[in-house]
Amino acid sequence: MKSWRGVPVLVSLLSGLVVACGPVPEGEAEAVDGIAPVRESEPAVGAVTAEGLVPLPGPGWDVCEDSAQRVRDINPQGSSSPVELVEANGRLLFVATDPAHGRELWMSEGPGRPTSLVMDVNPGVGHSVPRALTVMGRWVFFVADDGAHGVELWRTDGTERGTELVKDVRPGVAGSLPDKLTVVDGTLYFTANDGPHGRELWRTDGTEKGTELAYEFAPGMGSAGFDRLLAWEKDLALVVYDGTTRLTTLWTVDKWGRVGALFTLDNGVFLELKPAGRQLFFTVNPGTDEADLWVTRSVPDTATWLRHFPGQEPKGLTAMGDAVYFAAGGEGYWGDLGDPQHGSELWRSDGTVWGTRLLRDINPGAEGAFSPYLDPGFVVVDRTLYFAADDGWFGRELWRSDGTLLGTWMVADLEPGHAGSDPQDLKTDTGWLFFSATTSEHGSEPWSSGGRLWNTRSLVDIAPGIASSNPRGFVRAGWNVFFAATDGAGDQELWSVSFRPVRSCGAPAF
Repeated sequence: MKSWRGVPVLVSLLSGLVVACGPVPEGEAEAVDGIAPVRESEPAVGAVTAEGLVPLPGPGWDVCEDSAQRVRDINPQGSSSPVELVEANGRLLFVATDPAHGRELWMSEGPGRPTSLVMDVNPGVGHSVPRALTVMGRWVFFVADDGAHGVELWRTDGTERGTELVKDVRPGVAGSLPDKLTVVDGTLYFTANDGPHGRELWRTDGTEKGTELAYEFAPGMGSAGFDRLLAWEKDLALVVYDGTTRLTTLWTVDKWGRVGALFTLDNGVFLELKPAGRQLFFTVNPGTDEADLWVTRSVPDTATWLRHFPGQEPKGLTAMGDAVYFAAGGEGYWGDLGDPQHGSELWRSDGTVWGTRLLRDINPGAEGAFSPYLDPGFVVVDRTLYFAADDGWFGRELWRSDGTLLGTWMVADLEPGHAGSDPQDLKTDTGWLFFSATTSEHGSEPWSSGGRLWNTRSLVDIAPGIASSNPRGFVRAGWNVFFAATDGAGDQELWSVSFRPVRSCGAPAF
C-alpha cells in the first residue's frame, strides 16, 4: 500500500518555521508595497461525507495501491479517447469510441467490474457524439444527435433503460443545438434554438413537460447572443449581447423566472465572472484591450468598480470564502505593459477597493510567477487554494495559499532545478489533489497530494521511462479515481487508481 502513515514531526516543524514565525494578529496593518497584510487563517474544515463515511481531510482517505490499472481496452483497434468524465450514482460516465458503435456514452464501476456502453444513441457506427455531460441529482444531462431528432437534450441515470430524449425542442433533423448547460438549485438552464424564437434561454426539471422557454431576450425569430451562464447562490447569472442595441448586459434570473439587469456595457466585453458568497465578481474589457475588475450584489445599480489592470487581464478568478483569487500584472496579449515592478502574481479581492491587492510577490521582479498565456490552475481544497507557479528558482511547481502572505508557499519541488514539473489539470476530492506533473525521468504522469511535502507523490509511471501518459480528467467514482491516459504504445484509454478511506484499504471493492 502506497501511503506514509506516520506524520514526520521534524518535517512538520521545519515547514512551520519556513512559512511563519508565529501568527500575526488581525488589525489595521497597512499594505506594504501593495501586498495585503497578514491575517490569521481560518481553521480548515473537514472533507465531505462520501460512501456513507465521514473521512478526515487528507489522511482520512488515501491511494491504496502502488499502481494504476487500465480499466478496459474499449477500442482494441486504436484509442477510445475518453472525455467528459463525470460521477453519478457511484458510477463513472464518460464518452468514448469503439469500432462497433462510434462515439457514444459509456459507464464504468472500476477494474474487475462492469465497464460498458450505456446506450447506442445513434445506432450502428454512426456517432451521437455526447457532450456537455452535466450532473443534476440522480441524472446526467447531455447533448447528443440520435440521427432522427438532430442535436437535442438527453438524460441518463447510467442505464440503457434510463437514457432518453428530454424533449425535441426543435422537431426535425436540424435540432435545437442546446448549449451552456448550467444547474441552479435543482433546475437545468441552457440555451437552444427552437426555430420560431431563435436562440433563447430555456430551463428544465428533467421532464418533457417541465422543459420550457425561460425568457426571450430577443423577441421574434432573432437570436440573443449568450456568452456565459453560471449559478450564483439560487439565481442564474448570465451575459447577453443584444444585436439590435449593441449593448452587452449582465442579467440574473431567479427561480420564479424574474429577470433583472445588473450591469450594462455599451462598448467592450465581459471576460470572467465568479460568484463568491453573496457577491459576484466580474472583469470587463471596456474596449481598450485592458481590464477592470468589478463586483456586484443581486440588486440593480450596486456594481462597484474595484481596480484597473493594464496589460494582462485578471486570469482564473477563483472563489475561496467570500473573496476571489486570481493572477494579474503580466504583459498583455499584444505586448501591453502590465506591472513592471511585480509582473504576473497572485492577487486577492474581498469586494472592496482597499481589499483588492497583491497577496504575495512569489517571483520578485518583473518576470512574475504566472505566464499570461497559461492557466494558473487555481482549485480550492478545504479552504486552501492550490495552483502552479514559478518562483524563479524551482521552476513551475505546486503551491498553496490560505489567503495570507505567510500562508502562501510551495508544496513540493517535484522536478529539481529551474525546469519545474509544470503541474496541470488539478482536480480535488476528499481533501486530496490529483494532477499531472512532468519530470525528466518519467515524463508527464499522474500525481496526488494531500497538500504537504510528505504526502505528495507519483502514483504510477504508465508510459515507461521518459515517455508521457499525459493523464487528464481526474474524477472519483466509488472507491476509484478515474482518468484518461496514454500507455507506452500510444493507446489512450480509461485508467484508475484505488482511492478509499484509510481503514478500508485492503478490503474488497464493492
